[in-house]
Amino acid sequence: MQNKSDNKNLEIKFGGDLHEISAGLFIESLTSFSIVSQEASAYLSPSFTFNIKIKAPQEGSFIMLLNFIANSGGDLFTKENLSIAAEITTVVGGLYGLKKWIAQNGKPEIIEQIDDNSIQIKNKNGNITIDNRVYNIYQSSPRVRENLRKTFSKLQEEGDIVDFSIRDQDLDKDIFNVNKADFPLMASGADEIEQKRQRILKNNQELSVFKVVFQENYKWEFFYQGNKIYASVKDENFFKKIEKGEVAFRSGDRLFADLEIDQVFNEAANIFVNDTYYITKVVTHIPRNLTLQPSLDFDNLGE
Repeated sequence: MQNKSDNKNLEIKFGGDLHEISAGLFIESLTSFSIVSQEASAYLSPSFTFNIKIKAPQEGSFIMLLNFIANSGGDLFTKENLSIAAEITTVVGGLYGLKKWIAQNGKPEIIEQIDDNSIQIKNKNGNITIDNRVYNIYQSSPRVRENLRKTFSKLQEEGDIVDFSIRDQDLDKDIFNVNKADFPLMASGADEIEQKRQRILKNNQELSVFKVVFQENYKWEFFYQGNKIYASVKDENFFKKIEKGEVAFRSGDRLFADLEIDQVFNEAANIFVNDTYYITKVVTHIPRNLTLQPSLDFDNLGE
């Protein structure tokens, strides 16, 4: 049974005097919305998955009703994640809203940190204050920017649709809306936030294991240099040894591993910040209780 707090009821409205829309628009809009939502979910809580269930469209303007459900994946469930569906909804609305602001006002010229949670973007045409997470996802995810454009590229081909909106039914308010006149601007890739990225490699780094996830495409959770991080493990030799039962893990174990870190330049802070972590090679495993299991050197194990 789903808790009320871990799902959201949304509607996507294609405004106008219509009772149907083309299959191409329906599929493109829903696919793009789903990808933007997945990227937001991956940023907010990588251990979560979610499902979007489509309910029967309403009559009048074509309206898709969606049930937006967060799935904690069994043992990954914690109280702090109960509101993840609501958080994803808020961030997704913010991403569409940021795209609209940039489309209408042009490329940001000044990006300023307001407080721990907010960033203000300015140019000669105006300003907007947004959630830090919205800015970070928009800046760091080409998939988000591409799929926002795709939605409106398809919409501008449909002459009968006069507006597009996303509504939070639970709160009875729009989280995004835009008129037909702005569809071409929303479909454009011009005036985007420029992204500066770099990759750094750090060998033999110490990480404390917090959560182990063996499902494909899920990230493990670690503490690294005092901070909780999510990292993809790309060491195939390491996984082979796990599959053979040569090593077992639990929370509090330590790894020494080669770490690859993708960094994104934060304009507001004028610094590169860590964005994505990859473990390319596990060197050593140190169990939490050394009396139960000896340390394992993966380079020499099995030789």
